[in-house]
Amino acid sequence: ALNKRGHDVQTTRDAFRLLRLAGFKIQGHWMANLLGATPESDVADFGLLWSDPAIRPDELKIYPCMLVENADLYAYWQRGEYQPYDEETLIEVVAACKQQVPRYTRLTRVIRDIPTTNVVAGNKKANLRQIVQERLRAGGTPCQCIRCREIRRESVSLEDLSLRAEVYETNGTIEHFLSFERTDGRIAGFLRLSLPEQGTQLPLPELANHAMIREVHVYGPALTLGEASSGQAQHSGLGSQLILEAKNRARQAGYSHLSVISAIGTQAYYARHGFAESGLYMTASLAPL
Repeated sequence: ALNKRGHDVQTTRDAFRLLRLAGFKIQGHWMANLLGATPESDVADFGLLWSDPAIRPDELKIYPCMLVENADLYAYWQRGEYQPYDEETLIEVVAACKQQVPRYTRLTRVIRDIPTTNVVAGNKKANLRQIVQERLRAGGTPCQCIRCREIRRESVSLEDLSLRAEVYETNGTIEHFLSFERTDGRIAGFLRLSLPEQGTQLPLPELANHAMIREVHVYGPALTLGEASSGQAQHSGLGSQLILEAKNRARQAGYSHLSVISAIGTQAYYARHGFAESGLYMTASLAPL
């Protein structure tokens, strides 16, 4: 209420639950240094994103508060009732937050891209993420989020990759984060498999006894189909292996179908893996082996 967000945490929990059960990838936004916050309360609040099973986003943007003149907060600052963190304090807060991020989450951004000429007070460092990352690496505790571990355009030998699975609970599902990684933790591709708990009320009746693929991503530059990948992770069969593993896990857990939300451009890809259009989703039957 103090910051006039327009909703409470329970509303966020409820929305995340519906989205997850419907097979969507979830991205959250989290702000540091809001009115009433302290460095200590921010770090503790950030921890709730992961300790609370009802939240646990797949992706997250960290947006430290940046004061602009046309915001309601400006009047609080003028009256001396609000003070942005100094640069060193903000770096320490963001570093402490990044150390808490689980391996299944991607930190998409760590600063809002607002022109510094519009910022009255607060952070004006456009490379804040880089500064924090360098500090964490220097301290021997690099961030473990997906973005910090992506192989991206690097060449990769498939022999150097192994399948890793991280299983965690949410309010209504068991999540399997499947990834192909090198021994140094760099990630070449991943899949999010969501298994709704038995008896969970689903947002769409057609999803009864369906496991869900909520995201598949393999890194590397896009290539023309049939073009040699020259050691790039994309088009090396990692996506196919991840889908096969997801099918096996869903089948072993007792689900009869596996569904995914597919864009027009990826429908042919999923069709090659046994999926067919079924209402709002593409669905594969999981007949017993």
